[in-house]
Amino acid sequence: MSPHDPNEDFLLAGEYVLGVLDGVERDAFERRAAREAVLREHIAYWQERFADLDSGVAPKDVPPALWAKIESQLGGKALAQTGPSFSERIWESLGFWRGASFAGALASLLLAISVGLLAGRATPQPQIVAVMLTPDGTPGAIAEIHYDGTINVVPLHDFDVPKGKTLQVWTLFDKAKGPISVGLIERTRQALFRRADLPTGPQQLYEITLEQEGGSPTGKPTGPILVKGFGALPRL
Repeated sequence: MSPHDPNEDFLLAGEYVLGVLDGVERDAFERRAAREAVLREHIAYWQERFADLDSGVAPKDVPPALWAKIESQLGGKALAQTGPSFSERIWESLGFWRGASFAGALASLLLAISVGLLAGRATPQPQIVAVMLTPDGTPGAIAEIHYDGTINVVPLHDFDVPKGKTLQVWTLFDKAKGPISVGLIERTRQALFRRADLPTGPQQLYEITLEQEGGSPTGKPTGPILVKGFGALPRL
């Protein structure tokens, strides 16, 4: 059994595809990916997800004037005197930019930040991140739990919600109390809940079930569990 947290591995794969892992961390991840099939599946998942976005953006060269402006604002003249230019060092250090248009790459990066995949790089910083998996182990949704009690739930694929049914988000922080409802999602879409009344901690369970319209009549999950996963501290 792998000692690594599956939530962390899924997020790492997203960061790897975006090319934001540093050299040591990237090399360690690549060695693991060569041995572990699940990491290769995560990589393929994110490559496919971002490929759709990149294919819809026409390639666009970065104007030299733009690089000059960036260099001037970041002390580029001093950099130019001591070694490769700012633009050259970025191009060489981020393999992500190779083979992708600047516009498409930037759009992919912004998409990742918008769904909270770059934990520790997005603002505001989530307190807890939970990757909720389907019964077959496929990532189905992400929950970001913030310090102010807001819970951002981002589905990663469509759920079949028949007429008269709804999606209900739950969390379990005390087995004696059982699952507590976070809120309802009428259809597959991103949802933001404000629940400062709910405790938050690592290894706290989050799940989504299919319930009757209006929510579970018992106040506890009654329908099938679509996805579930444990919260983990995001990587800084």
